[in-house]
Amino acid sequence: MEKAGKVGTYIRPSTERQDDQHQRDSITRYIDEHDLPQDRVEQYVDIESGSNDEREQFNALLDAIRNDEFDHVIVWEISRISRRGATLQEFFDACEEHGVTIHITDGAVEKVKPDGTGRFVADIVGMVYQQERRQLIRRVKAGVKRAKDQGKWVGNVPAGFRRNDDGYLQPIVEPDDGEDSYFELVDALERLEDGESYRSVAKTLSISRQGLSNIHKDPKRRRWYLNGESDDERVTEALDEVTPENS
Repeated sequence: MEKAGKVGTYIRPSTERQDDQHQRDSITRYIDEHDLPQDRVEQYVDIESGSNDEREQFNALLDAIRNDEFDHVIVWEISRISRRGATLQEFFDACEEHGVTIHITDGAVEKVKPDGTGRFVADIVGMVYQQERRQLIRRVKAGVKRAKDQGKWVGNVPAGFRRNDDGYLQPIVEPDDGEDSYFELVDALERLEDGESYRSVAKTLSISRQGLSNIHKDPKRRRWYLNGESDDERVTEALDEVTPENS
């Protein structure tokens, strides 16, 4: 490493479920190999999407760079900084303007120096990540549309229902632990209609009092349970399994 100034490290797992230990290990090895004292290292960690520019720790690091608090920043790979081209360029520009060398422990380019060394390759890598993100978004949108066109349920599954192996909505008749059956929700709403309180009714269910209130106060959703009717064909088909004429 050129000069042993203060170092900032930035870590960001791709999702909340993803472990960031491999990033930490890679950065720690890099620091050890360059004989950098640990007491000169300040760590920044976010658990948010790289497409989100409101990351608290990322913005704190960017502010610190602009305040000339670091000589070096270490990341696992460029995509950890951001998958948005404009944000990545903003980060590169800030480091260049304030004399900060960016070190990438796992990537096509190892360093992006303030004199511009490595910047061209880093820009290309950033463009590749941005294009991958666009393609992923297109695939996800296409998949969601295709599923909806096929009558499959996309998104959060409503109370009293589950999504079957083929992706279609299905009323719960025999609930597992932590589930409420469709008929338990019907009974709960009927009790509310008779004047029983949300609190007392919710005590007999897995659904929260607020969740129960949201269903009861939504006229369209309430019809699913009290009338077995819906304007959504996907719900209507699911309700066909439990309406009296099909029982």
